Amino acid sequence: MAQATQATTPTAPTDTAALGDPRAAYKRVAGIADRIIDRLTTVMPNAVEVYREAGVYGIRLHFGLGLTAGRGVLEVARIADVEAIRDSKNLFAEAWIECRAVVDGAPLVARALVTQGDADQLMQRTPPSQAPAEAQAAEDLQPVPLGASVQAQVPAVTAPGGAE
Repeated sequence: MAQATQATTPTAPTDTAALGDPRAAYKRVAGIADRIIDRLTTVMPNAVEVYREAGVYGIRLHFGLGLTAGRGVLEVARIADVEAIRDSKNLFAEAWIECRAVVDGAPLVARALVTQGDADQLMQRTPPSQAPAEAQAAEDLQPVPLGASVQAQVPAVTAPGGAE
């Protein structure tokens, strides 16, 4: 997945192990998470995770599923002054909307799982045009007037004695 890493100041994560007290480092990053959440106006995350990886504490905001969850990620991206991205490798019905940033020295990730249609709407993109085979398959699924269907043209077969 491509990453948008336009960072706010400072430009690199702070090595919390170098700061000495892990408890103080954790509380500092948890405070950053609280400040971000305090600025949200549309959607609250389903979960907020303060994690430590390679001696650095970071924040993960999990917004969950759906269009509303995706809007939450876009708001975090706006707050962190970065662009949200879309997982372009997923060819299935779902797409990840995500933003990554460094906020006051803490890595931040916010994400939501949405449908491809919702991702198009959130990212203000139009879906790619259908391939010829897909267009033919979509045309085959169009409704047919009842009198024009094959079933309407074939007489019902009845068993002897009137049972069908």
